Amino acid sequence: MNTQKLRNMSVVAVIAIVSIALVVGLSHTQSSHAANAPQGNNVYVFAEGVYPQATFKFREGPVTYEFQGFTQVNNLFSTSASGFSTKQVAPEFTLQRIVGETPYLHKAVDQTYENNGKNSALDFPYKQFDVTVDMIQAGQPIRAFNYKDCSISNYKISAEFDKEEGYTTAGKTGFAELETYTFQCTGYQPVASSYDVMSGNGDKYKPYNQQ
Repeated sequence: MNTQKLRNMSVVAVIAIVSIALVVGLSHTQSSHAANAPQGNNVYVFAEGVYPQATFKFREGPVTYEFQGFTQVNNLFSTSASGFSTKQVAPEFTLQRIVGETPYLHKAVDQTYENNGKNSALDFPYKQFDVTVDMIQAGQPIRAFNYKDCSISNYKISAEFDKEEGYTTAGKTGFAELETYTFQCTGYQPVASSYDVMSGNGDKYKPYNQQ
């Protein structure tokens, strides 16, 4: 084998080694960036540090996720007429968060979609569940809402963006892919730890008929 062929083979080998190194390096960098990406509500600004956290009591067990938005959809004091009687309107609420690792909640969405329009008596693991929504401040719940027998009535992903030219401001504004979950439930109970504090304050708190 002549010298020129040896040189050509050496060049090809070097190029191959460099290419493999670049691919491995790029793959490592991408996975490293994904692993180091900021996550959780500590990267967002909430007024007075209050944000929603929801615990879903699925049949497999409870799971808790942080959310960026919580809205009570309907009027909790409204009623609907049916014949000669009235009944409380079913509680409904929405939760919003950045698309992320929430596998149990995603499974609930997928199973609900797959069974939508089928026999309403058909049961499936994520059909109904209880939900507790806590409003967290400084790591502690300051207000909570317990929802009973909930199901997912709607789900969508939408883009949210700052009202500026996000592409041309060098990252000063941003875009977010948001998941919005809508839940309908059969029961609702508000909870607040401050109630216990109030009732334990002796003369500072008395029932209205004792004042």
